[in-house]
Amino acid sequence: MSEALSWAGKTVLVTGASSGIGREVAVTFAARGATVFVVARRAEPLKLLIEDLGGDPHAAFVCDISDLAQVRDLAELVAERAGHLDVLVNNAGVRSAGPLSMATSEGMEQVIRTNLLGPIYCTRELLPLLRAAPVGRRTPAVVTVASIAGRIAIPRSADYTASKFGVVGLTEALWHDLPAVGIRVMMINPGPVDTEGFPMTRVKAIPGLAWAVMDPPRVARALVRGIERGAYEVRVQWWFHPVYSATVLAGPARRRIAARLAREIPLDF
Repeated sequence: MSEALSWAGKTVLVTGASSGIGREVAVTFAARGATVFVVARRAEPLKLLIEDLGGDPHAAFVCDISDLAQVRDLAELVAERAGHLDVLVNNAGVRSAGPLSMATSEGMEQVIRTNLLGPIYCTRELLPLLRAAPVGRRTPAVVTVASIAGRIAIPRSADYTASKFGVVGLTEALWHDLPAVGIRVMMINPGPVDTEGFPMTRVKAIPGLAWAVMDPPRVARALVRGIERGAYEVRVQWWFHPVYSATVLAGPARRRIAARLAREIPLDF
């Protein structure tokens, strides 16, 4: 059995850490001994999170990752504070602006900027800090929180689905690029997760679907374990594997299945 990965002395940056999956990822890493930098647009939740983590050496940075100038400022602040990063967790994301026929152009653009351009900006601007990290057994690493929606399109969410398909493509491209400079790359594709930004109240009210909804700690644990075991892709729920394979094999029949699901599955917008 291989030696367990020690997080003591390692520095992790988590975007979208004010609530949900990001917050739980930060808590999980801190509990394992890592120094955690948390990033989000809202200052007050970050302040409370740092208090929960025990304060220094953990730190919070207010940043809208959809804004390249802010991400560049973030990279400078992190460089001044730590000098390197062992793990970057690209988690920040926003929900769909709604069905294509109803969503505003501005709303859809914000989804794409946050969910897709945000991880691109963060990875690119923080790359020098990752390259400056000591090379360990599983680090440095870039982790992107994608979604089952990045493999299987979900109804009435064209912008969100497009952004997550893009994140999957980004990660698969980075699989080729970053290992050459000593940086590992992993993505995690959770299914429905009940969070502040993505409430699953209506889904959980349906007996046949409630079982599929996860809580953020489960995803956070899966993410950290994925890094520790050297995974390239983590799907969290076992049933996703056969469902994804079945959709690929279904071919043109996927359109009829999708139309049926669009009528059956509630989405909270």
